[in-house]
Amino acid sequence: MYLDLDHVEAFLAVADHGTVTAAAKALHMTQPAVSRTLKLLEDSLGVSLFDRSGRAVALNATGRALVPRARAMIDEAVALRRDLVKVGQRRYHDVRIGTVDSVATFLLPNALAGLRDRYPELEVKLYSARTAELLRRLGDGLLDLAIVAFSGEPPVERTLPIGRYELVFHGLAERFPTLAEVTDEAALHAFPLIQLESHRGQPTLVDKEHSASPHQSSRPSGAGTFAIASSLASVKALVLAGFGVGALLDFMLTPAERARLVTAQVAHDPDCQLHIAFGPLWDGLVERRIAATLADLLRRP
Repeated sequence: MYLDLDHVEAFLAVADHGTVTAAAKALHMTQPAVSRTLKLLEDSLGVSLFDRSGRAVALNATGRALVPRARAMIDEAVALRRDLVKVGQRRYHDVRIGTVDSVATFLLPNALAGLRDRYPELEVKLYSARTAELLRRLGDGLLDLAIVAFSGEPPVERTLPIGRYELVFHGLAERFPTLAEVTDEAALHAFPLIQLESHRGQPTLVDKEHSASPHQSSRPSGAGTFAIASSLASVKALVLAGFGVGALLDFMLTPAERARLVTAQVAHDPDCQLHIAFGPLWDGLVERRIAATLADLLRRP
């Protein structure tokens, strides 16, 4: 069923002013035109809205029930038009950004400050999740941009590379000085390990199936002390506290923090990079400029 808003406005004018004559004057229409408009509305709805006696009309029970809903329709239409005009003037309204936790914690705060300076009216909606979940939300149209860590090219049509995403094992130098001599992953089991919680199917240095059973013979030697953290920020805090050895990103550390740490010489996936992945609807000149500005801000030291 289609309702013409002009018909609804004429109906409300009669309800507000009490007569067709007064409504016609308020709407700058002739009385016969208003009467025809009311009849068209009734035909659209398939109900009678007025009791008619000669030239006089009065709202019946159905008409009175329609009044609040008709007002809500007009109010919504006015608000929609106002918002669309505002969007048209700015060429954009908001951006839904998803990001991996490490970027949200250590890179994005400064980048968003720069983005607000460039686009002061841009409304940012921010979500933090793992890469797989961000890509799912992007594909479902729930995000406009996703900052993801991915080995190779992310499985989306358009991306902007930001830079390498190189996790390196760090430990407190005063506690684990021999970590600098480690050149393969197997040797890391000699140290207490701090690991980001892995998802099903992902490789892990800490065997969670054996972690609750200290008498399992297959448990890695030297992993008697370990931690499984929910975020890289937690991994960093435990590493700096001397709890154990954990993989950190360079942008997570200040120069003073780096000076306290020693690193393992364990090769990391060279193809893993940070990317800004575009949602299917985030396309257009302004949208591309916003994404390019964000990428540039994230690349800054």
